[in-house]
Amino acid sequence: MKKVYIYKIFERFWHWAQALLILILMISGFEIHSSFNLLGYGTAVKIHDFAAWAFLVLIIFAIFWHFTTGEWKQYIPTTKYLKAQFDYYVVGIFRGAPHPTKKLVYNKFNPLQRLIYLGLKVLVIPIQVISGFLYLYFHYPIKGLELQSLDLVAVIHTFGAFLLLAFMIAHVYLTTTGYKPMSAIKAMITGWEEMSEEEIKERLVSDIETSILKSRAQLKSTEDYNELFDAAISSVGKKAGITSLADPRFKDAIENSGAGYFFIGKDGIYNDVNETWYKLYKYDSKDEIIGKHYRLSRTEEDFAELEAHVGIVLKTGQIINHGEVKRICKDGSIGYHTLTISPVYKEDKIVGIEGFIIDTTGQLLAERELLKKQIRIDEEFKKRKSKED
Repeated sequence: MKKVYIYKIFERFWHWAQALLILILMISGFEIHSSFNLLGYGTAVKIHDFAAWAFLVLIIFAIFWHFTTGEWKQYIPTTKYLKAQFDYYVVGIFRGAPHPTKKLVYNKFNPLQRLIYLGLKVLVIPIQVISGFLYLYFHYPIKGLELQSLDLVAVIHTFGAFLLLAFMIAHVYLTTTGYKPMSAIKAMITGWEEMSEEEIKERLVSDIETSILKSRAQLKSTEDYNELFDAAISSVGKKAGITSLADPRFKDAIENSGAGYFFIGKDGIYNDVNETWYKLYKYDSKDEIIGKHYRLSRTEEDFAELEAHVGIVLKTGQIINHGEVKRICKDGSIGYHTLTISPVYKEDKIVGIEGFIIDTTGQLLAERELLKKQIRIDEEFKKRKSKED
C-alpha cells in the first residue's frame, strides 16, 4: 500500500470544524430540550447561540470554497453503482467483497455518499439553520419574527437534530470500514489516503483523462481536434499499465491536446516539456527551458511549497494533485494552472517527476473581475442608501 495526497488543508479544516460545531449544537440543543442536565439551561442557550453563528460563518466559507474550487461537482448525484454500493454496505462488507467504486481525486464519494451528503447540504442543514433562527428571533425585541406558535418549528428542528445524530453515528462507523479501522480518519487528519498500486494507477489515469477533457472543453470544437482528443483519451485507457507518462506513444497522443506536459529530473532540471507547456509559459521553444531549474518559474513562497511536494514524490513515490498554482512566465507576467505531480521510474528507481498542467488563468481572472464588479455595485448601493437616509 502507498499513500496519495487527496484531502486539501481547507477541506480537512472545514470537515473537522463542522463536526465539532454540530456536536456542540447537539449537546447544548438536547440540554435546552431538557433531555439531560449538563451545562445548565442558561449556559446551554448561550453556547448554542454562539455555535449557531459560528456554524453559519463556516457554511458561507465552505460554499465559497466549493464553488471556486469546483469541489461542488463531487456531490452531483448518480445512480451508477448505487445498488452495488448499497449491497456492499449491507452484505458485501461482511463477506470481504471488493469495494464497488474507487476513490479518485475527481470522485471522492461513492454514489450513496453523494446522495446523503447532498441531502444534508441542501435539505437537512438549511432546515436546521432556518428553524434555528426562527427560534432565535421569535418575539425578539428588535425586528422580531411574529409567529403564532413555535410548535411546528420545534418538531422540525428536533427531527433534523435526530437526523444529524443518526448521520454522525453512521458516518463514524463507516470510517472504520477502510483499509485499516482508522485509515479513513487518519486520511482526513493528514490529507494522505492509503491506496493499493491498482487504485493509484486508476487515479492517475482518471486525472489525465479529466485533464484532457477539460482541455477539450476550452478549445473550439473541430473535427481535427475531436479526433485528437479521442485518440488521447483512448490512449489513456490502453495505457493503464504504463509506469511512466513519458512513453513516446502516449506523449504523441497528448502532444497537442491542451494539457501541458513536463518531465523534471531529481536535480530539479527540466528534461522535457511539450508545446502546450512552453506556450503557456510564453517561451518560443522548449530549448529555452530545457536544462533550467523549475525554481525560475515560481516565487520564493510558491517554490517552497512546491519543493516540499516534489520532495515527497521523489522520496515516497506518491502521486500529488498540487491544486491550482501561480506561474511566472518568460515575460514576467503571471498565469495560473492546475498541477499533477507523478514519479518517473527507471529500473524500479525514481529518476524524476512528471505531470500535466491545465491553464486556469482566464477562469480565475474572470472570477476576480466579477468579484470586483460586485464590490463596486455594493459600494454604489451603500452610497445611494446613505444619501437616501
